[in-house]
Amino acid sequence: MKAAKSGVAIVAVTLLFPAAAVAQFKILDGQGFEAPAYSPGTLTGQTALIDNGASTFAWTEFGGASTAVVQLGVASSGAQSLQINRAANDDHRWTAYTPGYPANQYVTVEWDMRVEDPNLIGVFGPFFGVETYDDMGGGVLRSGMFGVDAATGELLYVDRNAGLLPTPGGETVEYGQWNSFRMVLDFQNNAYQGYFNGAQVFTTSFENAGVDEFTDADIAALAAAGDAASQGATGVAYIDNLVVYDELVIPEPASLLLACAGLLGGVLVARRRRDG
Repeated sequence: MKAAKSGVAIVAVTLLFPAAAVAQFKILDGQGFEAPAYSPGTLTGQTALIDNGASTFAWTEFGGASTAVVQLGVASSGAQSLQINRAANDDHRWTAYTPGYPANQYVTVEWDMRVEDPNLIGVFGPFFGVETYDDMGGGVLRSGMFGVDAATGELLYVDRNAGLLPTPGGETVEYGQWNSFRMVLDFQNNAYQGYFNGAQVFTTSFENAGVDEFTDADIAALAAAGDAASQGATGVAYIDNLVVYDELVIPEPASLLLACAGLLGGVLVARRRRDG
């Protein structure tokens, strides 16, 4: 079903949002990785609730030695979250396949994430975050990518022309702290936005021009640069409260005003390109 993923997104595009909708239809409900839906242990093979609860899909994975483990004790809310351990020289993804969306224009992906300090100097990564894909018909096409460079704490996203790069505002995370992330995919304008703790931090075109569907949001632990040291970088992050909506979800009004003040323009300059 899923081939090896690669490739790396252009011009900043302003998305015109209608009035806030009440989010109801969940393409994927991660259920906070909480019991009884999830048991402590390996994520792969555990059941993901999809299609607004009408069906399920077993989590699958693609990669090598990295692991995703449901654990007790570190959580953004509740008692459990998903611990991601990135192994050296391994680009790894965990997927619940959800083809057939969007029904209309938007898909929104939300999650909370905590990144631990890997104590790395002179390297990039590993990258922890979420990628979105169109895996129907025309090959495996990535639409967007948003997360954190564990070595630097920088927020990273993928740009069609420049590859993987920091957000224009230079936002960083504090190690060992939970933060909220949101990607809004606009299939009418072939563009996506990223929000960090409710504030917009970038907007750009889909990475691949041929994207016209949403099939999956992958939890990802990847190399953030092509040099040997960065490829070999290891790290740990935690993911919680992952939900994918088949509609537009935007921040509360105060956060939205802040986000609107930060709309991007022009061509973005990359710090580096992502290999693979």
